[in-house]
Amino acid sequence: MICIFGDGMAPDTFRQAFFKKGIAVTANIKEADLVVMAKDTPTDEEGNRDLECISLLTKHIYGRTKGVVLLSSQVPPGFTRNLHIPIWCMAETLRVKDALQRALHPEQHIIGCENPNAPLPKAIIDFLDLFPAPVFKMSYESCEFSKIAINMTLASQVENTNRLSKAAEHFKANWEDIAIVLSHDGRIGPKSYLTPGDWKKSPHLLRDWVTLKEIPCANSE
Repeated sequence: MICIFGDGMAPDTFRQAFFKKGIAVTANIKEADLVVMAKDTPTDEEGNRDLECISLLTKHIYGRTKGVVLLSSQVPPGFTRNLHIPIWCMAETLRVKDALQRALHPEQHIIGCENPNAPLPKAIIDFLDLFPAPVFKMSYESCEFSKIAINMTLASQVENTNRLSKAAEHFKANWEDIAIVLSHDGRIGPKSYLTPGDWKKSPHLLRDWVTLKEIPCANSE
């Protein structure tokens, strides 16, 4: 039995998906075999995270369940280990415009743990089996940084798209035509971020940019 702490569409959507697989979803953490902590991390307009509520809620859940706890909130590297409780974490790679589709059909599962050589608990295996995709097990820090690496790579795609679209406009070239060409190049692909815009207006990308810029070695020349 699975318990999900999430925001928005997550609980109802996953309850339906699990029901089709014959797995029950409960709101009672005491009777759950797996508790997925998927609450969105509060973030201000400048991209700063409020991690206190995530820390308190995760510890609250761990102290009241006999099941496995899987943290899927958006946290920076070092957060999960510093909780000092034996839980697991999973990098969440959803995006607003197609969150449901990506949740039900993920490209991969990124799982972080205290000891990467330890086997996955059966409860997590059963959970991941609901949504078939490659599973990559690694340290807490590698898992947490994976989310940042993905988002900053996407942000750089937007910046490159902005630069190229402005250059195309200079030559009176139609960027929509060029975007179609790029999306059909196998080295780039149809899911690339090929629409010009300000990626910092995305709180999810901005949040990880703020975290990354606070790391000295990531900003040295």
